[in-house]
Amino acid sequence: MELPEKGKVVPLEEIAEICRAYGLSDLWKKIENDPPPIPFKSDGCSLWSDSWQGIDLYPACFFHDLKYWCGYPGEAAQRLIADAELMIDIARAGAPRMAEIVFAGVRVGGHEALKRSVSWGFGRQTD
Repeated sequence: MELPEKGKVVPLEEIAEICRAYGLSDLWKKIENDPPPIPFKSDGCSLWSDSWQGIDLYPACFFHDLKYWCGYPGEAAQRLIADAELMIDIARAGAPRMAEIVFAGVRVGGHEALKRSVSWGFGRQTD
């Protein structure tokens, strides 16, 4: 299944399809049980390039964005897992050194306290 393009609002029905196609049933359950009020769209590899030396990083960043979008405040373990999965996905794509750099960046720049469009739980930020 092809992922939606960067910047496209993705309706819940399409998110459900994507989660089914990629085996993300637990993620879909979380979203289905309490959908974030802000519609989902991925900005790709936030504040970074979606490709590195010819390697497409967008899929890894799309799924990371989806996990961040539906996160709840205080889910430190879930955020760490999402960040580690991003690092692993980028390494598996063929960019292991870049994976470590991206991991360090999201650990600092994605903290929910920053309340930015790239922060953990950005789909639930209503204030």
